[in-house]
Amino acid sequence: MGTECGEQSVGTERRKGFRTGEDRQGHYGQGRREDYHFRMFEAPDSPGTSPFLPAARRLRGLVFDLDGTLIDSVEDLRAALNRLLAGRGRPPLERSAVQAMVGDGARKLVERALTAAHGAAPDVATLDPALTAFLADYEAAAAVHTRAYPGVREVLTRLRGAGLKLAICTNKPYAASVAVLDALQLSDAFDAVIGGDSTPARKPDPQPLQAALDALGLPPGGAVMIGDGPHDALAAAAAGTGFIGVTYGYGTAGFAALTPAPITIDRFADLPARLGLTGG
Repeated sequence: MGTECGEQSVGTERRKGFRTGEDRQGHYGQGRREDYHFRMFEAPDSPGTSPFLPAARRLRGLVFDLDGTLIDSVEDLRAALNRLLAGRGRPPLERSAVQAMVGDGARKLVERALTAAHGAAPDVATLDPALTAFLADYEAAAAVHTRAYPGVREVLTRLRGAGLKLAICTNKPYAASVAVLDALQLSDAFDAVIGGDSTPARKPDPQPLQAALDALGLPPGGAVMIGDGPHDALAAAAAGTGFIGVTYGYGTAGFAALTPAPITIDRFADLPARLGLTGG
């Protein structure tokens, strides 16, 4: 994953890793605003004390992780990694191995794959061109097998209808993130996309999450982060947003090490109720 900040795009306010609402043209949230409201909510067992849902709040927006939260992308990541390894005469990786490598950005993903294939960590002279080759290959075929998790489209539509602002904050590179969102016809749901190369730091550092909040024009107290692993939870706690974890993703085993344990949902379709969305 790169560390450079984005560059200004011609004719828009979009920077690398930053997509504004001006870039959306689709059907999400269009038409009349539904008669929804959100109850004030807080961590159920210890009101006002959890770093993951620190206090009752007026919810204005949500920030989502991507891989393992909204989409199951492992098969396309695995395919691109295995093409990379095949070109080096190495055997393919199994799905379970690749799934365990996901979450820390593309550079770390490729580094882990090469380490597993060769039995030793690659040096920079090996890793840099491998990363470039992997990204070019993956971005060209990022949504062959990748699918949104059940309920994602319907829930995003409902959340936009409730007047919430929505953003993506992922450690996946911006270009790859947008390629997948566009291919799955999910881009129009989001007011901003912050990728792993959009800011100098990646999750669990709060910097990219803060960039997402800035893009939405929201204070931390008006937003909740939704993600599948401890990187998301720790970024949320550091940024001062709430957090809700999903248990069906790639990094959920890491939730066990967090104290107190974050609030979680087992299905994406459970999110509106967990947020306290009523009416409609």
